Amino acid sequence: MTEYGLRPSYVRFDYASSYAPHSQTLPTVQWIPTSITGDMGSYVNWVGTPVDAEAMIDAYILVAKAMLPTTTNYSLATIFNYDSTAGIFIPVATKTLAVAGTQTPSSPNKAFSFTLNLRTVGGHTLKNVYLDYIIGEIELNKLAPVNFSAAMNAVVGVLTLSAWGWSGRDNTKPQAAISGTFDLNDALQKQYRMT
Repeated sequence: MTEYGLRPSYVRFDYASSYAPHSQTLPTVQWIPTSITGDMGSYVNWVGTPVDAEAMIDAYILVAKAMLPTTTNYSLATIFNYDSTAGIFIPVATKTLAVAGTQTPSSPNKAFSFTLNLRTVGGHTLKNVYLDYIIGEIELNKLAPVNFSAAMNAVVGVLTLSAWGWSGRDNTKPQAAISGTFDLNDALQKQYRMT
């Protein structure tokens, strides 16, 4: 395993807001080709039990959709596994999604992002980013976990659950939330020709 990288495996979630397509990348433990209940292989979770990859992805999408407006849709989940022979990540399993966000659209959200910052057991930060996010906090104040919404806490709950195989880039288990941060994303402003 590589410290502070995406190896050995990760999941990329493709989604689209009203303004552009985006993606989220979440590291995982080592992917295994054998499926349990779904069609996307499996992982050995943080307590040493095999867990179905598709079930893990579905559990994340179930809570992540509440972070996004109804005008945003998750369209695809792709598992990538590192091929040490080729020295590259290879897509090994995909699942088509048609999952809309559940937040009522409001402004401002264009070019705003929200990052859930989690600490791993190894002391590294795992960042879970949502683009074109309905901010609701005009001052862009940092949120302490005690001030997280139910939707934020649900995402943290899934990512830190030992029964799943989500990981930090330091190859250790996500342990707890440390903050939530808002940002007016410079790259998105340029992409949307707002500046």
